[in-house]
Amino acid sequence: MKTLVSALILSASFIGAAQAGELDYPPALNTQSSVTRAQVQQELASARAQGQLVSGEEGYAATTLTAATTGEKTRAQVQQELAAARAQGLTESGELQYPPVQG
Repeated sequence: MKTLVSALILSASFIGAAQAGELDYPPALNTQSSVTRAQVQQELASARAQGQLVSGEEGYAATTLTAATTGEKTRAQVQQELAAARAQGLTESGELQYPPVQG
C-alpha cells in the first residue's frame, strides 16, 4: 500500500513539474516597429486602392483583373478551354484539393 501511495505522489510531482515548464509559453515577442501609425494607414489605403488586400478564408493572394479575364473571349473559346481542362483532369476538385491538381 505504501508503494502505491509513493508512486502516486511521485507521478503527481512529475505532472506538476511538466506543467510548470509551460508557464513561459508563448515566448515574448519583439513588438517594436520602425514605421509610424500614419505610414501604416497610408500603406493600407494604397493597397486597398490597388486591390491588393486579401479577404476570405483561404488567404490566397489577390489578383487584378486584366482585359483577358474580363470577358473578351468568345463563348467558343471558353468552351474549348473548358474541354481542354477537363481532358487534363483539372476540373475535378474537392474541398481539400485547391488549386486543382492533375491526376
